[in-house]
Amino acid sequence: MDTIRWRPAPSTQPPIGDEPTRPSSSTSPYRIALLLPFLTDLADPQGITLPERSLPALQFYAGAMLALKRLSETNLNLEIEVLDTRLNDADFQRLLDHPRVQKAQVIVGPMRPSHISLMAERAKQNRQIVISPESPTLGLTRQNPDFIQITPSLRAHGAAIAQHILARYRPENVSLILRRREAERSAFFQPTNGRRFAEILTPDEGNYFDKIDLEPCFRPGQTTVFILPTWGNQDFVMAFFRKLSTARRGRPVAVYGMPQWRQFENIEPEYFADLNVHISSAAYIDPSNEAVRAFQQTFYDAYGTVPDDDAFNGYDVLMLMGQWLQRFGLSFPQRLPAEPLFNGLRGTYRFARVPAEGPAPTERLSAHYDYIENTSVHILRFQNYRFEPAW
Repeated sequence: MDTIRWRPAPSTQPPIGDEPTRPSSSTSPYRIALLLPFLTDLADPQGITLPERSLPALQFYAGAMLALKRLSETNLNLEIEVLDTRLNDADFQRLLDHPRVQKAQVIVGPMRPSHISLMAERAKQNRQIVISPESPTLGLTRQNPDFIQITPSLRAHGAAIAQHILARYRPENVSLILRRREAERSAFFQPTNGRRFAEILTPDEGNYFDKIDLEPCFRPGQTTVFILPTWGNQDFVMAFFRKLSTARRGRPVAVYGMPQWRQFENIEPEYFADLNVHISSAAYIDPSNEAVRAFQQTFYDAYGTVPDDDAFNGYDVLMLMGQWLQRFGLSFPQRLPAEPLFNGLRGTYRFARVPAEGPAPTERLSAHYDYIENTSVHILRFQNYRFEPAW
């Protein structure tokens, strides 16, 4: 393993600042601001090392720079400003008044949900385009047609899971398992038309399944399906796995869960395999894909370390932005929902308008939707001791 220590650059100019990408072109450059939490204010007194919390931003930045290197080989004319959002909201509020941010036509970032909300409202006033690369939070902005959310929301995950299930199983064989305080999540996972899935509510704490009888869920000769829209409580998921393992008595089952289950460390892989576990995921990086392998090699050659998902995200977001600017110019937010699919290293991207609540607006520049969201979600199945696409 390599250990990387960051040292001050020999130049008097900071390494995070202007990153111009200006191939020969007679057109004026598109002005782009890249806002990431490098947290340089939390660096050690000598300025040699940055806090570990800045690693996602550094990986994203490194991937983005490789994308910009590729875009510099085209006739796309870009001027990139890279700025540190820091951590607290007060610092970020001051950053919003920075001339480089105010002049930007397209803003990529920031990462923190509170910062995204502040940025979205300011950008809406200034008619700037915001590409939010990280947060999947619902309702970060309203009546903002130039806001693009790259990471699918819980609503998109729920719709993808329901669609995957209904293509394979009967709705009467499907049950949603939720703790009582999570009951409001069920709406995202229910079919939009046709018969609804059954719902089973458990206590919020303690022995979740002591008084829960799963036997009514089973039907002779048919696969019984369970959905657990929970992501942070390994104990709850493990308790359900034990309960189901006992109740199924060899009968076929399928369990659908959330992306965070990939990071669960206290659940034995045998449970994932035996219970036919599926999860939704915003991305799938295919290790056998030649483009993925080429990016990994290029990244290692450039930085001396391997890329993580943030690096792939940085690369995809900047490459998508470049592709959109080349094809549509600054009108690309309005054009994305009409396009079928976009391909990246992390999989496919499909964009849709998020419907607005309430009556249609009357203002000339408003639209009757809140923002644009990537709704492409992968369904992965545990097989060969890893999660792979479930075809």
